[in-house]
Amino acid sequence: MGIEPRELAGPQASLLAALRGFRVHDASPPIEPGMPMFVAYEGPELTPLFGHDEAGAAANRIAMAEHTGTHVDAPFHFDRHGSTIDRVAPDALLLRPYKKFDLTARAPAAGELIEADALLEAAARAAFTLDPGDVAIVEMGWDRHWPSGPGDTYWGRNEPGLAEDACRYLAQAGVVAVASDTAGCDVPCVDGEIGHGHGHSSWFLPRGILVVEGLRGLAEVAATGLFIALPLRIVGGTGSPVRVLLLHQGADAAA
Repeated sequence: MGIEPRELAGPQASLLAALRGFRVHDASPPIEPGMPMFVAYEGPELTPLFGHDEAGAAANRIAMAEHTGTHVDAPFHFDRHGSTIDRVAPDALLLRPYKKFDLTARAPAAGELIEADALLEAAARAAFTLDPGDVAIVEMGWDRHWPSGPGDTYWGRNEPGLAEDACRYLAQAGVVAVASDTAGCDVPCVDGEIGHGHGHSSWFLPRGILVVEGLRGLAEVAATGLFIALPLRIVGGTGSPVRVLLLHQGADAAA
């Protein structure tokens, strides 16, 4: 991580030494033109401003929705009285314990609603208990629908969601955020028709619980670990792209 523990002392050295025992998984896709998006948004545009040949340096302009790629929804996204992303605490998603609910064996279909019992069963299989302050990650196995090439728009227009009792269970457990490998987290979607998201509208955002969407490669991480993400400080923002890093003990990860 660039600093050796011997260069620090006390708690800082202990923390850095402990973190060196974790594997780091980048759970975010690259941001690029043509990338898959939730049905409500257009993809990003990347435009060169100047290049090396004419200016001796290079720079681009990027235009994109706040909800591009892996991103976090601020409470204001669905709650007019909620915090905008610039008012969310900067450490809200920094080194938070995560618990991953692996639902891949169910292979949930587009439009299917996952109920609380399915989450409780996944927690029992992984032998963890959801605690206050955790980030709850719901792994639908939706990577299997990640676009195989240009014109493949299934991902982002179709996805399973969470039933209201599942949203209630996560909220009442005291989580700080709910994350998923789908484009809309709790929101079911079939062929671009968006269903009701009880988390967005009732149980998560209005209660200050952040929503993180569009994670990748969750099969590669263990059921428990540490969650790291830093939203951009966009004034009045309804959300922000983030780069999510999942730190976990490699021995416990899926092969």
